[in-house]
Amino acid sequence: MGPTVWSIRDTDDHVLANGRRGQLGHNAKCIISRRVSGGRQDVVVTHVDAWEMPPHAAFFVPFCAGNDITKVPDEDYALYSDTLLLLTALDGGEAVLDSIVNNGAGSVAFLDRTAWRARIHLPEGAWPSIERIIRWAERPGDNCKDVGNDLLGILEDCMAAEIVKEEFGPERIDIQLDPGDEEAVRAIRLFKDSDVSLPQQLLLSPSSLCSHLCVRIGQLNQWATGQTMKEIVAHFPRWDSARSLELMRQVAAVFSSSGELDSKRQGSIESQPPSIVVLPEVAVPQSEVRTVRDLVAKTGSASLAGLYWRVLPPVYRGNDTGAITRRWVVNEAELAIPIGHNEPGPTSVRWFRVRKPFPAHVENGMARALRARNPGVAWRVLGGQRWYRFVHGTWGDFAVAVCADLLDPEPWRLLCGEVLHLFMVAFNPDVDLYEALTWTRTYETYANVVAVNHGMCGGSFLWTPQRRHGRELARLRGRELFLAADVELPVAELLEEQREGIEKAVDRAACGSKTYVSGHHRYKAPPPGYQRGALSSE
Repeated sequence: MGPTVWSIRDTDDHVLANGRRGQLGHNAKCIISRRVSGGRQDVVVTHVDAWEMPPHAAFFVPFCAGNDITKVPDEDYALYSDTLLLLTALDGGEAVLDSIVNNGAGSVAFLDRTAWRARIHLPEGAWPSIERIIRWAERPGDNCKDVGNDLLGILEDCMAAEIVKEEFGPERIDIQLDPGDEEAVRAIRLFKDSDVSLPQQLLLSPSSLCSHLCVRIGQLNQWATGQTMKEIVAHFPRWDSARSLELMRQVAAVFSSSGELDSKRQGSIESQPPSIVVLPEVAVPQSEVRTVRDLVAKTGSASLAGLYWRVLPPVYRGNDTGAITRRWVVNEAELAIPIGHNEPGPTSVRWFRVRKPFPAHVENGMARALRARNPGVAWRVLGGQRWYRFVHGTWGDFAVAVCADLLDPEPWRLLCGEVLHLFMVAFNPDVDLYEALTWTRTYETYANVVAVNHGMCGGSFLWTPQRRHGRELARLRGRELFLAADVELPVAELLEEQREGIEKAVDRAACGSKTYVSGHHRYKAPPPGYQRGALSSE
């Protein structure tokens, strides 16, 4: 008896094979033909790299628990194997399986394993069943057939009737950021599917919003490696330890600094930490991600930090010699939210990784340079497939972007009317274009835009859809500058304009009014056709 495997019946259009290849950037279609000889059906696949691999060690855990292999029930073992395959498919790798082999099932409840649950989106009720199945491997004598039926019932509620090619396109994910340590409610759907009804927890409640949101810009000017592409490629993916240390000193200074509040209301919040700290793209080394989370827990300020490029661990060996023949690089930002900072006991941190969907030309050039440096390895930059909308009870709802994401108007058009803020991290030397695009997105989405560029390039901008000079909340110019500044974003007032701005503009036009700068007339009218959605009916 050996580990079971999935047998997937693809359609005539080969949706599974071609959909996955499309996600990985392959244009050629996977052609599958079947032939029958001697009563046996063989499957011949072309345009796909052939590989063989042994099963992961996690599949053999039940046989290492001091039990006779013949006494491990076949049905229970099949359920265990299917669960491992499910986790691998949802996670996109075998990190969970590695943890099971290295650490066993552990003592922490699966419901409390935020690192797993931040990557694997499953209903809350599925995790206790998965935990019981995984723990069965350490005591294979227990019967877990009933658990499998419970888990299947939960998963069937989440499954589509059939898989279509659109399933492999970009996804839209709405996530509740509750200040309590409760389950984070999520809604996952195809990005262009606008007809899905969101649960109440993912609808914005106007009555709970704060008047202003304090955001701290951390425009770092240190770089964890050499500044030229030649230096980056020569050391990739490592960092210079001295540069990394100096960079993290700047990060710590941003969190601890009192900032320079760019607001007439300075006296009201100057003694309070900012609600969120925003750091530039590809700024924080992967080895220092934990340090940033610790700063979030210590200060009570959330963070959005651009992370240095990460090399994805391979799931399988490239060939019989064990050499890796294909490597993938991703560009990600991490949103970290403190939970329970002002309550007794330790502060926990809930975090989310946002992967850049559109690799920039310089990143594709870096991959080409890496291939030239080592012809035996095919390097590619892998774009993300998920666009996030986060819902915070007091800040409002917001989206996150990474630099070149700003160039494609389609995602922001689809998010228009469902966000109050857009936070963006960048490393963009074309500051003039960057400035123009950020203001365009501000008015297009009729939301606040916080765009923090790397200090080596300079040029960070904060906009709000007001008239004339009121639209510019902050503008930081100048190359190679390390700056920290606090800026207040309008929240409740902006939501009022999102809801009523068009009607107010029509009334002013009907009355012949020319008053644009006093009171609530400070704001530009929303673009024609704008509608504010995703609001609770309180």
